[in-house]
Amino acid sequence: MNTRHIAIAAALLATGGAAAAQTATEARCIILSNAFAKQAKDANAQKLAEASLYFYLGRIAGQPTTAQMKAVMDQQAKTITEANAGTLMQDCALPVQSKVALLESLNGQSPPPATPPKK
Repeated sequence: MNTRHIAIAAALLATGGAAAAQTATEARCIILSNAFAKQAKDANAQKLAEASLYFYLGRIAGQPTTAQMKAVMDQQAKTITEANAGTLMQDCALPVQSKVALLESLNGQSPPPATPPKK
């Protein structure tokens, strides 16, 4: 994977006040989702990758230092190759698709839109 994509993912984490990924798999999915969101040619694949990125960013807990986050991201980047990136991204997308399907199954409808709080 491109070093630039890793840096972008790390920057997103650092600037968003985000904390460390709970597992190596989550860190890997952040890297992959970010890369696929930027590189996907198919609009649906790009949207799924973007949704996956936000899904895994939302799963970050705690407050790691930049060095801790960089170490996890660097370690996981080493496990990603051109040959396995597609399969790994599919593994990342499955939990996202599962949660979306769960929400859509509520009464056979999409969840109602959020209403703004009253003043």
